[in-house]
Amino acid sequence: MPRIADRKYKRKLRRRKRALKFVRFLLLTALSVGTLVLLALSPLFNINSISVSGNIHYEESEIIGVTNLVVGNNWFKTNGLDAKSILLFRSFQAEKNIKENCHYVKNVAVRLRIPDQVNIIVNEREPYVISPYSDAYLIIDKEGYLIDLVKDISAYDLPIVQGMGFDNCKLGQALNAEDRNKFDIYKNVVDEINKLDNDKVYDSSKSIYKYLNYVDVSDWDNIVIMLDSRIRVNLGNYKKISNYRLSFLREIFFNKLDVYDKGYLDFTTGNTPSFIPDPKEE
Repeated sequence: MPRIADRKYKRKLRRRKRALKFVRFLLLTALSVGTLVLLALSPLFNINSISVSGNIHYEESEIIGVTNLVVGNNWFKTNGLDAKSILLFRSFQAEKNIKENCHYVKNVAVRLRIPDQVNIIVNEREPYVISPYSDAYLIIDKEGYLIDLVKDISAYDLPIVQGMGFDNCKLGQALNAEDRNKFDIYKNVVDEINKLDNDKVYDSSKSIYKYLNYVDVSDWDNIVIMLDSRIRVNLGNYKKISNYRLSFLREIFFNKLDVYDKGYLDFTTGNTPSFIPDPKEE
């Protein structure tokens, strides 16, 4: 009997020791967390400077202005109780604000360089094509994102894509499904043209893309392009736009037509395209 009582006592003692260790662990954890919180909210982590790199289309002040980050304010107080932001020393809210307000921005990272410097690293989208919209023009990047709306396009040396609808589209967002299909057709046409232009067999000075004014994708069976603001070309169904057809176009445009010729070149009439001159002005 005494032995049984002795074993019970030892078990009770072990449980008590485990309980004391757990309480000690909780107290130390609470003390450590409290110390870290006090340290994080101390003036040590007050923002001393904010730098921006990678920005092309925006001034540094424009990007900083939408972040809600202010020199002199505490980094952790500004970012709130977001555990991920705290652990990674990164402001995901500031990054979201930048992307929502600066539509050229593709990717951005807002990080704290301990203890008081904030670095904003920006990766911007590049204008790829222009499209008429109402009484202005939308700027679209190569991934099909709407990045700007402008009245004057004289500063942009880019071709125009016509025939897009832009239903339910907003700046900073990707094209809707229907326009995305049209946009992909445009890209395929341009890619085929560039592929031909880069062929070493041809004279590099005779580039179709160099003279390309617009591509009309409103009718998939009749893809129309304008060259040099004077030759309108119907390339036919988008699936039939090939190196052969474009090579034929190149030969006609550079070697068969006069530099003053204006008119309509139709590839839908058969193997031999027909050229219809514009009526001469009297």
